[in-house]
Amino acid sequence: MNPVEQALAEFVTSVHYQDLPTYAQRQLIRALGDLVGVSIAGLGTESANIVLRLAGRLFPGNEATVVGRGRTCSAAGAAMANAAAASALDLDDGYRPAKGHPGAIVVPAELASAEKNGSSGADFLAAIAAGYETGLRTAVAWHTSRETYHGSGSWGSVGAAAACARLAELSPEQTLQALAIAEFHAPLAPTMASVDHPSTAKNAVYWGAVVGLTAVELAAEGFTAPPSTLASVVSSVDTLGTDWWLERIYYKFMPCCRWAQPAVAGVVALRENHGIDPESIQRVSIRTFSAAARLNVTSPKTTVDAQYSLPFPAACALLHGNLSVAHITGNGLTDPKALELASRVDMSTDSELESRFPEEALARVTVILKDGRELTIGPIAASGDADTPPTDAELRSKFMELSQPVLASDKAEALHQRILGCPELTDIRRLTELLGDLHQ
Repeated sequence: MNPVEQALAEFVTSVHYQDLPTYAQRQLIRALGDLVGVSIAGLGTESANIVLRLAGRLFPGNEATVVGRGRTCSAAGAAMANAAAASALDLDDGYRPAKGHPGAIVVPAELASAEKNGSSGADFLAAIAAGYETGLRTAVAWHTSRETYHGSGSWGSVGAAAACARLAELSPEQTLQALAIAEFHAPLAPTMASVDHPSTAKNAVYWGAVVGLTAVELAAEGFTAPPSTLASVVSSVDTLGTDWWLERIYYKFMPCCRWAQPAVAGVVALRENHGIDPESIQRVSIRTFSAAARLNVTSPKTTVDAQYSLPFPAACALLHGNLSVAHITGNGLTDPKALELASRVDMSTDSELESRFPEEALARVTVILKDGRELTIGPIAASGDADTPPTDAELRSKFMELSQPVLASDKAEALHQRILGCPELTDIRRLTELLGDLHQ
């Protein structure tokens, strides 16, 4: 192993929860609770159910729990189904420089692996830390060294492999082989194609989770792959264990693409600050970075269309003062007022805001009223970024809001408390037993 490979392998195989700084421990529990909540909310979506049916056919078994379904699959099947639910509503965590979502890949893969092995809560959380830190560094390295913008399922597969390798107690040599296998098998996930043509494929999150988990299983059996390119592109390995990138993840409070959220936050602020009556609006002008300006679906037919839209979420927020799951699912998609107002939202690229992306995601919003007044705000960012992190109370509120339509308040509270106590669990199955059939 060269020095970079050795540092990476040693970090993955030796990280322990009790050795993490307090803020990293806290963030791991926050991220776990957030991911469980968004997974529960995603259970009813068409995309999650399609993947669930496939996972049941391809990966039957009883190794791990499928969240909220009252059933099990093999570890790979549970990882696949749970990752699809976690990413279905675009409410999962993200990391700005990675331009993607680590939690929806790393956590489902690791949860399935931990349940299969009967791992402790502390070991489970330590493995998640290994997955986030490896996956995020891989993402940034790939974005700076590869011409195509690969979505979360690609680099996330390497993060999931790191997490599962830690839990499987692979040797450093086996761990590097697992990372190489995951990289070699990683889905390409050309994200901008999904932005221009919204589809349930999205970021290939579900397949990234499967690739990461199975890469570890293969490495343990002696399977090999060409050497990983990580050693040549990851320049941040020397900060592993000292600079915890997971501390800088963001949390989402709106069910749409993060790129749209600064503008949606802008229209919400304008509505609140000026008491705007939606009937008084002539049109809306949004200036933002170029990737966000490509979210140009004005008449969404599906939940995914609405997630990869900027005009429609902005219109919903102007009408209701917020953007909720109800607005991008079911009858919300056919709301005539939202569709009509979305048709009057104009978008363009702002050169200054473009230069500040991806380190910052910002928008300027102007609402032009029928009486000729123009109300402007910006640059504005969405809430939940690393520099404006949500409080524990805000994340708990999000968890309860997302989970209570599926399970009763007392059961949601019991589940939330079990998550908070995860470091003390001697067997992660004490958590997954509550996640199986949420209606019991």
